Amino acid sequence: MSKEKISQYDVNPAGNTDLGGINIGENCPPSNINNAIRELMSQIKEFQNGVSGDSLTLNGTLQGNGNSNFPNSSTAKTQPAGTNSTKIATTAYVDREVGTLGTIASQDANAVAIIGGTITGTTKTGQFNEILMAKIGTNAIGKKTVSSLSPSGGVDGDVWYKV
Repeated sequence: MSKEKISQYDVNPAGNTDLGGINIGENCPPSNINNAIRELMSQIKEFQNGVSGDSLTLNGTLQGNGNSNFPNSSTAKTQPAGTNSTKIATTAYVDREVGTLGTIASQDANAVAIIGGTITGTTKTGQFNEILMAKIGTNAIGKKTVSSLSPSGGVDGDVWYKV
């Protein structure tokens, strides 16, 4: 059988007597060795860019860019809590991190309730997104409305921020 791609190579060297149909067996013409090297380079490139359709089986440690070792098994390691990286994440890590964000309750057009989480960072609002939410303050009771419209309706304790 002609060795047209890496997955067809034999682990026994004696079984590799051709490369892409080029005879490389004992007493082959010297020109066949030049052609076989070119064929080998082509097959390696086809493996690298995926054209050959061969998969890669790894039994050991894969190193990328000289500094990132992947585990020597198909299971990714679960990163420590709070890790912010571009490493492979396991389902356990994602579930743990996403679970800390809290949940969002059913919403209506006038209110957003956040349960079990905290919104942090610099949050802005307003027509031109220039008003810091922290500057607006808090109102423990009553409905809070931020709108570009003039106030309409409401009850005592409600606060309307016109922006």
